[in-house]
Amino acid sequence: MTAISWIPFRWEGAQLGEHYFPHAAMFVPGSLPTLDGLKGWFQFDLGAPATVLYGGAFSPAQRARVEDHPRRPEPRVFNGQEVLALHLPVQVGPWEIGQVVYLQDFGDGDLMEDGQPILGTIGSDLVREHVLMMDFPNQRLTRLDALPASWEAQIRWVPLRLSARGHVILQIMVDGAPRWAMYDSGSSLFQLITDPVQWQQFATGAVTETFPITAWGERLEVHGGPARAAFALGDQLLPVSVVHYLEGDEQRRFLEENDLIGLMGNEPFVEHVLVFDFPNKRAGVLTAV
Repeated sequence: MTAISWIPFRWEGAQLGEHYFPHAAMFVPGSLPTLDGLKGWFQFDLGAPATVLYGGAFSPAQRARVEDHPRRPEPRVFNGQEVLALHLPVQVGPWEIGQVVYLQDFGDGDLMEDGQPILGTIGSDLVREHVLMMDFPNQRLTRLDALPASWEAQIRWVPLRLSARGHVILQIMVDGAPRWAMYDSGSSLFQLITDPVQWQQFATGAVTETFPITAWGERLEVHGGPARAAFALGDQLLPVSVVHYLEGDEQRRFLEENDLIGLMGNEPFVEHVLVFDFPNKRAGVLTAV
């Protein structure tokens, strides 16, 4: 069998209100070859359709070099706003992304525990024409052109699709009925987050926790309570014990337009190997590799 290039990822936890979430975000190591191979960490966020560099992560001299890269002729829309798109390669393991979104005023120069900077976010553009395997128990992931035959036979597949903007959407069984949920590895701490109306369908109706979060610089308040619906990926029952919701028309419209029950993070899958076969529009769980 062809050798597989795995790259490690690391979890970052978060204290939100009275709750500590050990899997709040996942980060992968990467580098910028045209900036003297500058190394750092990138949040791995399949909820972001494009890879992003944070302007605030760079020194003034580095920013000048970043902004000297060729620009896409027209601004790109990211998170509802027009932003710069640069032809600037980002290296992640053996793979490269050629074009990035550049958020000039985002980021605060935070460093990880090893002293390396958080340079940006790796989006779904790294993987959505390939097979992605996320081995959560061993904290590693890989990108393949095709799935090895020995693993193919172990997986029971469910449909996968992409939204018009490149969001990853999975078929999820809700009380035995097929529905759709966006998979968002950048919302790792949530088992499922939805809107207030659907929350009434999936939860008992009792709000047992409320805490603030920050999403792309915007401060939001999240509410949650015990789940009453059963969720599964195919026949693999998912441990969704708490369902959260966000107020606001933007969240509700996004879910309605894409026929979604909500967004699922990594938490329901952390005991498994999650496989996304983008060319064949399918996803599944592998017990072990």
